[in-house]
Amino acid sequence: MISKLLFASALVAITVTIHAAGLGMVLSHVSHSRVRLERRFWQITWLLIRIAWLLVVFHVFEIVIWGLFFWWQKCLPDAASSFYFSGASYATIGYGDVVLPKGWWLFGPRRD
Repeated sequence: MISKLLFASALVAITVTIHAAGLGMVLSHVSHSRVRLERRFWQITWLLIRIAWLLVVFHVFEIVIWGLFFWWQKCLPDAASSFYFSGASYATIGYGDVVLPKGWWLFGPRRD
């Protein structure tokens, strides 16, 4: 149980670190952008599209980290299930069609 709490804490710390680094990159990108609020609509729109895509990339990377963990620990039968569960949990969809075994419920609440 304590080892699983340590794993959970480490995964959360890694996720927060990725997110912080990603937001730092986005803020750096925005601060170095030549687009000013007084400029044209399409320049601002293009900047926001690039920011949104960067954020999506960071979120996907975080989902992959969790999916790799679930696969590595054999929490789920295969890689596809691990990444699917990770994505559904990360997005808070949580369908419940793929659930973790009893010993790993700390990582994803189970619905019976």
